[in-house]
Amino acid sequence: MTITPGRTRTASRRTRRRGPAVPRHSLPPAVITAEPAYAPAPPPREPAEQAPPARSHRAPARRSYLRAAFVRCALYLGPLSVAAAAAEPLAEVPWPVPLATLLLGWAAAQALTCTGVSVARRSGPAAAARLVGGGFAAVAGLWCALVWIAPDTLVGPYRGLALVVGLGGLGTLATVTAALVTRAEAAIVVWSLPCWLLAASALAEPLIGRTAEVGLLLPAAIVVALVRAFQPVLLPGISGRRPRLSPAELRRGGGYLVIGASQAVLVGLVWQAGPSGSTAPFWLPLLLAVPILEALIGWHTGQVEAGLDSAEDGADYRRHVRSVTLITIAGLLPPFAVGVALALAAYQLPAATSSAVVLGLAGGTLLGGVFAITYLLAARSRTGIAATLAAAPPLVTLVLPLLPLPSSGPLPDAVAVLAATHLAGLLVVALTAQPAPTADDPRRTS
Repeated sequence: MTITPGRTRTASRRTRRRGPAVPRHSLPPAVITAEPAYAPAPPPREPAEQAPPARSHRAPARRSYLRAAFVRCALYLGPLSVAAAAAEPLAEVPWPVPLATLLLGWAAAQALTCTGVSVARRSGPAAAARLVGGGFAAVAGLWCALVWIAPDTLVGPYRGLALVVGLGGLGTLATVTAALVTRAEAAIVVWSLPCWLLAASALAEPLIGRTAEVGLLLPAAIVVALVRAFQPVLLPGISGRRPRLSPAELRRGGGYLVIGASQAVLVGLVWQAGPSGSTAPFWLPLLLAVPILEALIGWHTGQVEAGLDSAEDGADYRRHVRSVTLITIAGLLPPFAVGVALALAAYQLPAATSSAVVLGLAGGTLLGGVFAITYLLAARSRTGIAATLAAAPPLVTLVLPLLPLPSSGPLPDAVAVLAATHLAGLLVVALTAQPAPTADDPRRTS
């Protein structure tokens, strides 16, 4: 799941200043014409001659949120398929290598997606892809430096293998980020099919025998998808300086950087706290929750935007947003309820191994819910609150062993912190039902 800010908040800022004041929710914000935004109303017609009411230009977008969520989930299968195909080399490097790759790549992906969408809105996909490419090039250089100076206990005896593993993971995340900011998700899904096939071949290796070709073809498949994602930069005749980011965009990108880094650290904590050699219980509920939560967040943001067309005034719009928020909270409750139920059931099991497996399932379920709440708050321009909520669980989990409090172990502590964060996130979503107006948003209701 990657946070993609809205793309229509400033589309009509210029046209809305040309005419006299009218009700704020009269026209869709994405409509831009060469004529004045508000023209005098025509004389009233007879009932028999009245034309049918015009449909909102955002109606097709509201109906397509499920398709958009499906395409994004298919896009996210690219990094997962690369990880599945590279299971053998991943097993040969110490655990800090994939964890550090996830930390650097996921944090960069969140920050560059946020800023890249703004750049693409102003200067086009080529400039956005150039920004993403430059950011990930810097991260790749940092990874090379870390592999060069890190001791063998962290990167293993084969530094070349650790270098290739990290660069492959960063390249895959760069592909996804470039696809999001240039709106080429569907095309990148098609170009990622070789990675899917290699992952299927690696997973079927116990049945069909050893497939040495997977390790040889995987780097080529990663490079092919990477080149297609950065096609706007590689095309001849497309040039220009990278636009400078405003202070507000830099602050927003910094908040997204904190969100991404905190999420990566939390994934690593739950992963390492789980039972040794058993990662399926941790990843399974998280993977199952991603499509549902993507659709829920897409529905929520679409309904909030739709209220700008249907509401008569600010009070009506606020009532609409509160109703949408109430339904969204109801959709976010099942991960919390299931996670808490699994955590309580884990303490009733006699075997320690079974209890750890069930706790891993509880941690993955609660983690998916916390991610969804964080993404929802960030999509509603509550970036500071989202960053605080995302950073709280890893900080509390790291501080707990230093406090004179009884502890049941790293995994139970992590699950308890996730449950408390999930509950606090639900309360925050309820208390911040009204979207935060931004300085560049002409559709404020206050």
